[in-house]
Amino acid sequence: MLLRTPRLLAGRWRTAPTLCAAICALAALLAPQLALPRSADAAQFPLAALPEIEPLPPPPPEYPAPSAWTPRPLCELSNDAQALLYRTPGRTGVAVADLAEGALWVGGDDQLFALHSVAKAPIAWLTLAAAESRGEPLSRNLAEQMRQMIAWSNNDAVATLLSYAGGLPALRDFYAALELDGLVANFHQFSWGRTRGSAVDVAAAYAQLAVSDALSPAIRERGLDLLDAVVPEQRWGAASPPTQLRGWSALVKTGQFAEPGEGLRLNSAAIWLDEWERPRYVVAIMAAEQRHWGLSIERQNHIGQALSTAIAHREHNSQHPNTTCAPTLAAPP
Repeated sequence: MLLRTPRLLAGRWRTAPTLCAAICALAALLAPQLALPRSADAAQFPLAALPEIEPLPPPPPEYPAPSAWTPRPLCELSNDAQALLYRTPGRTGVAVADLAEGALWVGGDDQLFALHSVAKAPIAWLTLAAAESRGEPLSRNLAEQMRQMIAWSNNDAVATLLSYAGGLPALRDFYAALELDGLVANFHQFSWGRTRGSAVDVAAAYAQLAVSDALSPAIRERGLDLLDAVVPEQRWGAASPPTQLRGWSALVKTGQFAEPGEGLRLNSAAIWLDEWERPRYVVAIMAAEQRHWGLSIERQNHIGQALSTAIAHREHNSQHPNTTCAPTLAAPP
């Protein structure tokens, strides 16, 4: 303030030029002593720490519909994952979709698999849609039944929720409303878990649950919260978290079933959220004719980890060392 005072006084006291001149001279004399030396250590005069400013999220993407996805061989995303498929006994199919770009990678068996408990996520979304259409909140009992069905894969809760939502016909109509033609065409009229679909069909279903405009944002958010509560014992395969991607998470539903004479069936489907908690990828791993629970889950985990590594490289705009399709991996045998 001392350096500015003479300027202010000079404007006010136009009738006292002598006093003004004296004050200005004194200020000019003292100014060099008040200034900081150029060689002063900046650490001696610290600035107040500024709060860290969080970057603004990018605008939400316009998600292409699954019917517009561009299919590519899985080895173009991860040769490692494709190689694991060739070494896995029984039948295993994999589909990975980038929801923002509409890219789809497919590998392994492209035949149909029974959905079993991965169908519980659509049933949960259907229940939420039924409550919304009636303009009423779910009762505490139904909400708890839905949590048990998703988090712990409780089969007993399914009948209660389907009864509330309109039964199997309502589930089939729900698939049709989401334009899931593959699941509609192979819908099982007497059992919710025996509807069949390829890995691509399952990936498309989970993509629509996550981003379809046919569902309200409230339904989509509530459904994702349910998947986020799945217990650790039920998280494997497609749930392998992309640990190389800070802030990302994987929301998964798994299923397993022993079919007499046909071996074990193990399925996993997941929606991967980016650092802004927006759906970015879906991953489906479907397996049948397996012979050992533990080994089959371990193999699915290895496939999931290979996909996670490949996606991390892709998101970091770096070339994964194993994305060139080997001649024997470019097409299924």
